This record gives sequence, structure tokens and C-alpha cells, in this order.
Amino acid sequence: MSDSIIKLEEKVENTERKFGAGLEYYPAQIILEDGTETWAMFTKSDIDNAIERAKKNKGDIPKSVWQKMFG
Repeated sequence: MSDSIIKLEEKVENTERKFGAGLEYYPAQIILEDGTETWAMFTKSDIDNAIERAKKNKGDIPKSVWQKMFG
């Protein structure tokens, strides 16, 4: 089961924008394998690519507890 969530309404402005960089980012807190917590900043393009990848690899998407019990 996965409880990973990125909320698109939580986008933040790229305040130190360099040439060619995105205007905004979508933050997500990441818990590394050793338990360390860190932040990641995704562009809309990163998220769009990930959505397309998930559509092509539906069998790899973690099932929820309810899906495991009743799916």
C-alpha cells in the first residue's frame, strides 16, 4: 500500500528562477530508505511524465488495503 500524495494545488513559485527553469514547482516530502526525510521539487512536466508512465505500467501501481481485500 502506498500513501504517497502530491497535491497540485500546493504548487510554489520558483523564487530564484534561472534561465529556462520552471515558474513553479510541486513540493513533496520524501522518506529515504534509511528513514531520512527530505524534500523534492517536481515540475509540471515531471508530474505529467510520471502520470503517463503510470498509465503504461498499471500493474506496478501499489494496491490500497481495500483493493487487496476486495479487489
